[in-house]
Amino acid sequence: MRFFSPQIPELGLSELARKSGFDKATTLRCLNALERNGFVEQDVLSRKYRVGLSPFHLAQIREQSFPVESIIAEHLDALATRVGETAHGTLMAGRDPVTVAISSPNRALFVHVSPSTALPWHATASGIAIAAHLPDEAQKELLDRLEFAPYTPKTPSNKEDMRTEWNVCRESGIACVQSTFEDDVVGTAAPIFGQTGHAVGSVAIASVALRMTPDLQTQIASELRRVSQIITNKIGGVLPVNL
Repeated sequence: MRFFSPQIPELGLSELARKSGFDKATTLRCLNALERNGFVEQDVLSRKYRVGLSPFHLAQIREQSFPVESIIAEHLDALATRVGETAHGTLMAGRDPVTVAISSPNRALFVHVSPSTALPWHATASGIAIAAHLPDEAQKELLDRLEFAPYTPKTPSNKEDMRTEWNVCRESGIACVQSTFEDDVVGTAAPIFGQTGHAVGSVAIASVALRMTPDLQTQIASELRRVSQIITNKIGGVLPVNL
């Protein structure tokens, strides 16, 4: 299911088999089960698969019982207005962080963030902010499976790079990266904590690099710390002692 995205809304059997690492027969059995339960549907003409209606039904149930997305979203408009840059919120979805809410500033030039897209752990401030506050075992598992795709020349490329970024984030309460996922974009993020005291998501600002100044970076960091703590409190989360 995570192979579908706004950029790739439909996938064929061969594509899904290649992406999943399964053979076609196994992939088809999985797709048939998902289709029977409404999680995917197949276009009768192209024979490609797309997301069905069941995930949306389950998302509504989750949001009604545990409204984290709406709690994050209610703070993003004001955040984007105050700093003049794109604000977005991220939550864990399975093993990856996924963008769940976005607010763009009222200006001609701003960073576009794709909705409902899994973010790379190593290349984004959101991924770093969450990973820095995961349990030790989860961090080890994450480092073992990361492939360190080189999105730009500045993308962190190894485990030591990641540990350094995590340490900086834990000390400052903020993850900040420039041109690691997209050129000319500065990403800044603060973690959102759950009831266990570990990160369950993040709130972030994606800034146009040419507008970034030391004063703006200080303002963004301050705003993110404040908003992330408000959201953490609203969802019943527990802040680490050092924050």
